[in-house]
Amino acid sequence: MKKPRLEKLESLRGFAALYVVFFHALPQKIYLLGINVGALFRFGPEAVIVFFVLSGFVIKYTYEKSKDKSFKYYFIRRFIRLYIPLLFIFLLAYILKCYNEGMLASPEWPKLFGNIFMLQDVISQKPNVISAAYMGNGVLWSLSYEWWFYMLFFLLETKISSEKINKWVSILTIAAAASYIIYPFILNRLIMYFAIWWIGVKFAEAYLKGEKSSIRSIMPYAYILFTITAILGLNLIIHFSYTKVYSYPLVAYPIIELRHFVFAIMVMFGAIIWQNYNWFGYNSLFGIFKYIAPCSYVIYISHHYLVVEATYLSFINNKVIEYGLYIIILILFSYLLEVVVYNRIKKLIIG
Repeated sequence: MKKPRLEKLESLRGFAALYVVFFHALPQKIYLLGINVGALFRFGPEAVIVFFVLSGFVIKYTYEKSKDKSFKYYFIRRFIRLYIPLLFIFLLAYILKCYNEGMLASPEWPKLFGNIFMLQDVISQKPNVISAAYMGNGVLWSLSYEWWFYMLFFLLETKISSEKINKWVSILTIAAAASYIIYPFILNRLIMYFAIWWIGVKFAEAYLKGEKSSIRSIMPYAYILFTITAILGLNLIIHFSYTKVYSYPLVAYPIIELRHFVFAIMVMFGAIIWQNYNWFGYNSLFGIFKYIAPCSYVIYISHHYLVVEATYLSFINNKVIEYGLYIIILILFSYLLEVVVYNRIKKLIIG
């Protein structure tokens, strides 16, 4: 049973997951009364930024509420939460590949191990990527970030005093952004993006103290995001030629990083302003999505196969009905895997 005080986060998580599905499944142009409403679903990268901020909040919140703060306890729970559903999706991807090829297919071992060790990113959109996402499932890029955010958070939380931790986050993330201009690769990219994840941590800190986040209270950290954004703006100017390298420059280096950080700042200030208005209209907009929040993770990591690349209902001559059924099947599958199967496995492992 979800705790009511975190229901808004759950609702937003469910919305963001379904939004990413629509981002990948819907055409870019959908005209209604002469207006391209399809443009409303062109912000999938921004939805992932929402996930990062929510994750930072939840990890900080659950860590502080936990009585056992050992690395073993923390690692096991983070590992099974991320990996158990993911391993099923790897298996689903391989089964579908075997079916499509009509034979026992190659499991693509290098990519599989790259994803298991959380080294994947979108190889077609960023330079110096170690491993592509497994079997074309592009959304898996964010899982590598999430995993290393978990590890970095625990390291900072346990090795740095509470008075100095924000200073260390600032130094690490700004230094990573500066080095990103010289040579962008997995390490400085991950550490730089940790600044976005840390927004959620800052919100959780205020929440746990029973305080309201305010623009004044967040400004010391906001300057860090402003600095990184300025660095990424400079990076765009210096490396503008890369916009001719990638097929979709708006979602590729060096634009996508800048786009992510600009939106993260919008999320941070938008949340504070909305909070000051007592979240007016929030439940009307997002409340219904709390019902799919319990299976939102699997919705996110499985929709590439169950919706975007699905063709088994292509005999239906109505695309609205066809994709509507795909989404229903996606939600049912996600519920079964994340709520039923995952929870049973979790209970067997940790009780």
